[in-house]
Amino acid sequence: MHVPELDKPAWTHCPNCAVGVGCNIYSKRPQSCQDFACVWLQVPDMGPDLKPNQCHVMFYRSDEWTMVANVDPDWPEAWRASNVISAAHRMANTLGDGWIVLVRVENRFWRIKDDTITPITS
Repeated sequence: MHVPELDKPAWTHCPNCAVGVGCNIYSKRPQSCQDFACVWLQVPDMGPDLKPNQCHVMFYRSDEWTMVANVDPDWPEAWRASNVISAAHRMANTLGDGWIVLVRVENRFWRIKDDTITPITS
C-alpha cells in the first residue's frame, strides 16, 4: 500500500516490515497504516484459512469499485488454492454490478468473475 507519511510508494516493500515477523514500528506506525484494514479483518465469515499470513493472499478494497487479492510474491500460486479462489469468485458474485475483482501477483493481474478467470495483459 502507499504510505504517504513514509514516502513509500504502492507496490513496494515497506522498509519497516520484518518479513515473517511484522512491523518494526507498529506502536508508532503512521495513521494511514493504522486506518488500513484488509477484508479478512472486516468480514467475519472469512475463516482462519483466509487469514493473509495463512493463505499468503490479502484481499483489500483498492478504490470505490475494485477488490484486489494481493498475492505474496514468495507464494505466487497461493491464489489458486481452492479456498482463496472460491472466496474471490464469491466476492465477484456478491459484490454486484460495477465491481471488479482482481488477483495481483507482482506485475501480473487476473480478473475474477463469478465463474471465470481472465488474465489481463498490458
